[in-house]
Amino acid sequence: MGVKVRQWKGAWWIFVNFKGRRRAKRCASQKAAELARDKIDAALTLGQTGVLEDPRPAPAVPTLKEYAERWLETGTVRLRPQTLEQYRAILRLRILPTLGPLALTAISRDTVRTLVSQMAAGRTRQAPERPVSRATVKLALRVLCSVLSTAEEDGLIAANPARRMGRYLAQTGAEEVEEIEIFERAEVARLLETAARDFPEYFPFLLCLARTGMRLGEALALEWRDMDFAARVILVRRSRRRNRVSEPKNGKARRVDMSAQLAEVLGNLKTLQEAEAALSGAVAPDRVFSTPEGNPIQETTFREHVWGPLLRRAELRYRKLHTLRHTFASLLLDAGEPLIYVQQQLGHHSPAFTLTVYGHLLPRGDRRAVDTLDDATIRNPRATDRGAVESAANLSN
Repeated sequence: MGVKVRQWKGAWWIFVNFKGRRRAKRCASQKAAELARDKIDAALTLGQTGVLEDPRPAPAVPTLKEYAERWLETGTVRLRPQTLEQYRAILRLRILPTLGPLALTAISRDTVRTLVSQMAAGRTRQAPERPVSRATVKLALRVLCSVLSTAEEDGLIAANPARRMGRYLAQTGAEEVEEIEIFERAEVARLLETAARDFPEYFPFLLCLARTGMRLGEALALEWRDMDFAARVILVRRSRRRNRVSEPKNGKARRVDMSAQLAEVLGNLKTLQEAEAALSGAVAPDRVFSTPEGNPIQETTFREHVWGPLLRRAELRYRKLHTLRHTFASLLLDAGEPLIYVQQQLGHHSPAFTLTVYGHLLPRGDRRAVDTLDDATIRNPRATDRGAVESAANLSN
């Protein structure tokens, strides 16, 4: 049992917790709150629980699904479009299937703890046999905590049950840093050869992904003014996802080198677009990559109608389109390029992150290299130093 006085949101409140029943009442001043606290405490001690009854009809408490949908609507002001889409997906896939039907007041710390353990073990309704990484569980917990913190500010719940739950984030059934998949050099060549033969309209786009390691959204947002053919450099300064253009990931523009082959292919593409525009009396497009009809390339459509069929025709096992980015990094590292150069090309925030993701791809030295660290004494610690014996003999004579 407890009756507490606390200042909250610029006002003084009484918070009552009596055998699981909770009430909160706003008071005019600290003195009024303290007097009311003493009276309520005395009444509860005598078993008079009428003070816990609210004469007003209790407002309907929204479910987590209802409140989260409203929360996402207000999130358009506070969050970047990509972040908003990510939060929406996390709620839909990881949180709402289990907690969505529950009223906000029915969500307890034990409820949140159970959800965390279910995600870690792969027992969620959405993916019953597929555990998720620790990073994904951490993101889901952060999103849930943000939603419930807003509900707490709105006075719908007394406290946020998801706050400070990080200690329950143990290693999950999935690896925190999974072994990334890549294409072998010969597979990349076969993939691009097949694209040039069977999907020539998309060959420049695929070559750009393979030769620059750009994220899909960054390549989709490229414009001709981003190209410096003389210096063979591409300026990556925006990203497009679901027809929404924003800053690149990490919010920083970067310069990406063009290979000689890519520069030639993109130069020819630019010349072709300008010639077609001149013949039709139209203005040449600003966008570098488009569909054959001249429309923006849509991620889902491209994966289903180009990427999947391309892999089948090239007789390659299916891997995600993002694998081209991983392959770009692995080929550079295998060629002995400095880690910081790979980090700059990929647009990672630090070389340490690049090392975490791709460190296992760094070329390993020969085992004989460590053998050179051994000296004669370590190789045979029982051996006697002949020079020391001869010196001792000379001294005795």
